[in-house]
Amino acid sequence: MKGAMRDVIDLSMNEGEPPPRECFDVLEGLGPGILRKYADAGPLEAAYAAYLGTDPANVLATTGGDDAIDRVFRAFLAPDQEMVFPTPTFEMIPACARMARGTLVPVEYEWGTLPHDDILAAVNERTGVVAVLTPDNPTGRAFTTRELLRLADALPPEVVLLVDSAYAEFAEEDHTAALLEVPRAVMIRTMSKSWGLAGMRVGFAVGAKERIDVLRGFGGPYALTGPSVAIALDRLRNGVEEMRGFVEYVRSRRSRLAEVIRGIGGEPQPSQTNFVFSSFPDARWIQRGMAAQGVLVRYFPHLPEYVRMTVPRDDGEFRRIERALGCLAGRGGGALGGRSAGAGPDALLFDMDGVLADVRRSYREAIVRTCASFGVEAGHELISAVKAAGSANDDWAVTHRVLSGAGVEASLADVTARFEEVYQGTEDAPGLRRHETLIPSRDLLEELARSFKLGIVTGRPRFDAERFLREHGVRGCFSAVVCREDGPLKPDPAPVRIALEQLEARTAWMLGDTPDDVRAAVGAGVVPVGVVPPGQTEDEAAGVWSALEGAGAARVVRADSELGGLFDG
Repeated sequence: MKGAMRDVIDLSMNEGEPPPRECFDVLEGLGPGILRKYADAGPLEAAYAAYLGTDPANVLATTGGDDAIDRVFRAFLAPDQEMVFPTPTFEMIPACARMARGTLVPVEYEWGTLPHDDILAAVNERTGVVAVLTPDNPTGRAFTTRELLRLADALPPEVVLLVDSAYAEFAEEDHTAALLEVPRAVMIRTMSKSWGLAGMRVGFAVGAKERIDVLRGFGGPYALTGPSVAIALDRLRNGVEEMRGFVEYVRSRRSRLAEVIRGIGGEPQPSQTNFVFSSFPDARWIQRGMAAQGVLVRYFPHLPEYVRMTVPRDDGEFRRIERALGCLAGRGGGALGGRSAGAGPDALLFDMDGVLADVRRSYREAIVRTCASFGVEAGHELISAVKAAGSANDDWAVTHRVLSGAGVEASLADVTARFEEVYQGTEDAPGLRRHETLIPSRDLLEELARSFKLGIVTGRPRFDAERFLREHGVRGCFSAVVCREDGPLKPDPAPVRIALEQLEARTAWMLGDTPDDVRAAVGAGVVPVGVVPPGQTEDEAAGVWSALEGAGAARVVRADSELGGLFDG
């Protein structure tokens, strides 16, 4: 795809704010010798222990929190022993338990309260580990210290309580000191989230010395690199207040993010993390629609109603998130008449053929007949496949491509001239263009024009596009009509950007029936809505649907039955 690279905000991984550039000065001061030597993690463990207020013997530095989780299961979960855990949970908890050849025992529960009785009911003589996240990922909720201690006290002495506390700094209550008094407990900590060092992979296992000594034997002797140790040490010595300031910023902004989500019809879960986990009437629409606008959020196929969104790290990011979410509010949320300020897109952009104009008996048939005039049989199914493959926004070029594939040596100019005779007509034969009809009703387009700025982005020549709109009485609905003469053809995003400029719109949906339309929309930061043209067989429709989704369409609808439903309140 041509065009400049977009600025993408990744809010799918819960990474923190980048550390200051002074971190590079730390490495510069140490010189290249740090790369030659194996790193001694002892000073880092001592510094992190001081940060937690405990003894260095209670701290083991690991390659991120995942390494610490893996060590716990390899050390304390024998093959065929059981791991009991509330679900949903962080994906590495069950993954590492499986790698240790343990048996998973998930416990379903009402989010927000530790399912104490249900966990104990699942514990038996085969249980090796009980794993709990607090604050939890993906829900964002946290359990109280009292709940954790009550569970720890009730577990058999041979069962290890794994408490993943990767988001502890963002929580309202710190359970570290209390759990350090519990011999069976091992906490997982990290500098990936609140400290902004995810790329350095610095994590910790924290617990009683007896447990930590065991874990040291279940990993390599040099788990961290020299640069990771040096930068983490610097942050612990000089960056604690900066980290706490960022945590306070996140706490204030996550409530604001929750308000924005509620404003577009979502239901956010209470959060004590740096993300907000929310349900939506159509969570997939939110995830894919945000991605098209350059904002990545997390969708969970096993929790299909929910999206997880990291709290924006600065005000610039926050404005983009508000705008992107607001653009998606029109779907099923009252896009017509009475929509609240800022809800829904500024503009709706339409491809013409297959979305506004039914071209089955005109453009599509013109391809068939032009090919036939050169002795090549090209059915509608073949044409649909060519269109779905992409780079097919020019029907003259598509016809030439089909003929070339069949071994016909003809110039594009000759193919175009023959095509135009069939489509436009001659003195002796009327053209196929007379068969074109309007797909959405004129009433719907006029109603949309009262709520949105409407534009067209088409590969048609301007004369053909304007004539169709006038003949069907809808030209006045569209304030911008971008045609093949105005710039490169889709999938280049340029014509979509031209339409946005003409409409003075910042946000938009683009309705198109080919992958080219979808890719052009995504390239321009516009939400793509795929449209299956009318008259498709079930197999053809399924192929078009799959191609549109594969190209990145946020949603796909049928032109002849579902187009109007996109905008119902």
